[in-house]
Amino acid sequence: MSDETETWHLMPVAILAILWNLAGCADYVMTQYGAASYLQIFTQSQAQYFNALPAMVDGAWATAVWGGLAGSVMLFLRLGAAPWVLGVAALAMLGCAGWLIVLATPPLIAVSGAFGVAMIAGAAAMSVVFYLYARQMRVAGALS
Repeated sequence: MSDETETWHLMPVAILAILWNLAGCADYVMTQYGAASYLQIFTQSQAQYFNALPAMVDGAWATAVWGGLAGSVMLFLRLGAAPWVLGVAALAMLGCAGWLIVLATPPLIAVSGAFGVAMIAGAAAMSVVFYLYARQMRVAGALS
């Protein structure tokens, strides 16, 4: 089999990862800039909660979304550094999610309920999945 046959799924997964991370970047930018039309989807207490995140958590969030986008583009370009960048983004997302769910006062569940916790946990899980996929593609020799 050729490399193309063995890795036919690389481009669709990379495109999905780019779109996923673009959504995360859009969420980050619109929240950071206080886009009124976007913030209407949140209650006032939720909007205040996300605008009052500590700098460390905000930095982890930025690292997660922008690193995720950069790593996804690198995956699309078949660059060998993609797993490293996606790994850093995944760690940042896990840190951000862990802080919001476990350490924040009030915890995320008190502000946005189980749906908010499921969303952030799902985002963290996706970041880990994209990292593991990129790592597997690197081991398989599909990335240079």
